[in-house]
Amino acid sequence: MNMATWRLLFSTSPINLLCTRRLATQNPIMSKLKRNIEKDILPPKPKKPLNPFIQYCLSVKNTLQKEYPDCTYVDVVKRASKQWAQVEPKVKESLKKQYMEQQSIYKQKLQDYENSITSDQKLLIKKELIKKEHAWEKSQVKQKLTELGKPKRPLSAFFLFLQNKQSAKDPQVPYKDWTINLSEEWKNMTTEAKEKYVVEATHLYEKYKIELKKWEEDMIQAGHHNLLKSNVKSNVKSKRVTNIHKE
Repeated sequence: MNMATWRLLFSTSPINLLCTRRLATQNPIMSKLKRNIEKDILPPKPKKPLNPFIQYCLSVKNTLQKEYPDCTYVDVVKRASKQWAQVEPKVKESLKKQYMEQQSIYKQKLQDYENSITSDQKLLIKKELIKKEHAWEKSQVKQKLTELGKPKRPLSAFFLFLQNKQSAKDPQVPYKDWTINLSEEWKNMTTEAKEKYVVEATHLYEKYKIELKKWEEDMIQAGHHNLLKSNVKSNVKSKRVTNIHKE
């Protein structure tokens, strides 16, 4: 009994049994993104019929749960599997015949469904998938940079001001309202009052630039050029050209 069957039998929420379309990439995350996009844009697909074994398990599930109330779901499924092995061939053949008939109807419905999808819908799905894919790739790069210890950009003067005020925040005031109020306060502050935050932000940023430069040099040495910004990669390329000429 595989996990998909177990989820189908004992999930409290509907299980999506729709087939994955070839247009989705081999990356399972991209396939999932595409299915979610199609779900938002297109009407529901025809449901794929349940195979004979799953139909049988569903038909005996409640009985087995009542008969063995202390058994786990996995144990109930195992018992159903053992019973299925002993089911008369005629019963299995009947279920198989029903399944084949349902499968034939399903294929026709699926074909009609796919033929009903308009060019505009397909284009919209493609655009949304590209957008989601870019966002996913960006998040993967960000995660990788974090794992490689890339220094974090420090807070600006304004956010240092917010951070300083955080301890005095009234917990009853929504965060959005609190930031709006402090934004107005910041706008009305004198240059002298802002000075300490500006000085601290400048100091932190200068320190950040030094740490970032050192980190980038380490990444170049480690061969992670693809994770650096375009200007850094250009510098790497220039250095390589210079070294080639020197040689």
